[in-house]
Order: sequence, then structure tokens, then C-alpha cells
Amino acid sequence: MNIHELMREVERLARLQHGVFHRSQLLAIGVTPKMIVHRVKTKAWIRMAPSVYALASHPPTWERQYKAAELATSSSAITDFAGGHLLGWSGFRTTKPEVVSTHTTNHRNRLAVVHRNNDVKVTSVRGITVTTHAQTLCDLLSRMRVDRWEQVADHLLLTGQMHIDELVERRVAYELSRRPGLPLLRALVDERSAEGWVAPESELETMLHSAVALVRDCPSVRWQAPAPWDPSKRVDGLIDEWGLILEADGRSWHARVLDFDNDRWRDNQAAACGLRVQRFTFTHLTHRLDEVVAIIAQAGRTASSAA
Repeated sequence: MNIHELMREVERLARLQHGVFHRSQLLAIGVTPKMIVHRVKTKAWIRMAPSVYALASHPPTWERQYKAAELATSSSAITDFAGGHLLGWSGFRTTKPEVVSTHTTNHRNRLAVVHRNNDVKVTSVRGITVTTHAQTLCDLLSRMRVDRWEQVADHLLLTGQMHIDELVERRVAYELSRRPGLPLLRALVDERSAEGWVAPESELETMLHSAVALVRDCPSVRWQAPAPWDPSKRVDGLIDEWGLILEADGRSWHARVLDFDNDRWRDNQAAACGLRVQRFTFTHLTHRLDEVVAIIAQAGRTASSAA
């Protein structure tokens, strides 16, 4: 293979990898170290990191940066917030690359933050290795708001981009680990599984009562009050002074999905009566109690300032 054929092969490789390539890939197709030095010196190639190069003619896109970060650490994958962006999650913007690789890999990478994990699931998106939806969700649980996590997970499940079995597999894999947030991960995944445990209604009501008791200066609550738009129906709790309805939702995740339209219609009926609705699940009341209390208190402050 002559020099012109070699360079065409390099360009073909670059097109598959957003304009970047690794030294080992170059050597494998017959490019010599002397050729590499010459092309960097003449600025035909850009040295992005040790052993990682890019065609100077290729646009400096975020995909190029992510692929270069992946190549800079062997056997790695884009992960965490950068992984969410690459996977196409709504609201996840381009951010500095983060990669994950095994504990024994050389972790010096000036292009990315490097995480260590010997048990990860990966896939490929746009020719870039990235952790799967389920893996990325597990990795981000301790780094993002739980309600945001639930929005992403539920969207992926409902659109078929991820199956609940993938989350269950990851939860089981980490069961005996010291992974941060494991109890919360277990609760969130189990709640979405078909055989997920459903808390007794009486237990949920007790938990909601306990949460409200922690709200400072909370007015009196009418428990199991008639719904203002239909006295034949009940709401779990009604704070008249704040115009606030509190609901403890004990249905399984699948039941809540099926009842989505009914819930929205019920909330619209409440809004027509000048009332707001806050719904809390078993996971919220057990793993996010402080946030539940804060949200109820905020609703009270908002109501008081508007009065």
C-alpha cells in the first residue's frame, strides 16, 4: 500500500470516528511513527491527547470531542451527563466528556473525567461507545434530582427505548455492592417492575400524615375530605387555607400510567375550583421525605403570599 492509499484509508477511518483516530489504529493499517510525526508537524493532523489525533480539516464538533475522549482511555465508554446527552435524553446539554473504564486501565485522560467500574453495560451511538440507558440512569442517580431521574426513566420505558428488565438486571448486579443510593435505586426499580410491591393504603396515609406534621405552621388538614367538584368522591387531604390537595398514591407504576388521563382530568377539576394538587408515592414518602415536606411548605408560602 503506497502513501496515497494509506492516507485514503486514514480518511476512511476518520469518517467513521468523527474525524479522530488512535495511534494503534494507524499502526494497524500500516502508518509508521515517522508519518505520524510528519503530519502533526505539518498540521495536517491535530494531536488531541497522547496517541489520539484528528484530521485538521474535520469540524471541531462535540461528537469529535466525545470520540477522542473515548479513544484516549482504552476500553472506555462515555457516561454520566455526557452519556445522557449522547443517548438523546431531553434537557441534557453538551458537557465535558466523562468516561468509565476498568480499575486496571490507565486513567490519565486530559479530555475527560475518568470513572472506574468493572461492571458496566455499554452500547454504541453515532459510532461512539456509551453506557446503556439503564447503566447511565444507575450512574446518575446520586448526581441528579430524583424527580428528574423518574421523568427520564419513565419516558424511556413508555417509549420502548429501555425495558424494565434492563434496570432490574443492573439493580441485581449492584445488590451486594456499596454503591451510593442503592436503597433508593432498589425502590425506584422495584416500583416500576410488574411484580412491584404496593404499600397498603393505611400505611401510605400514616406516612402522609407524618410528613404534614413536619411542615411548620401548617394549617389544619381535612383528611378524607369530600372532593369540592364531586362530594361523592374523596381526597386524601385538603388544606383549605392554602387551597391545596394532598394525595398519597399507592398504585403500582403500571396502574398510574394507565390512569394518567384520569389523574390529569381530576387535577383539572381541582384547578377549576382554585385548588392545586400534590401527589406523593411510597418512594417519595420513604426516600424523599425532606423534599416532600419542603414542597408542601413551599406551596403554603406561595398561597400565603398570593392572599
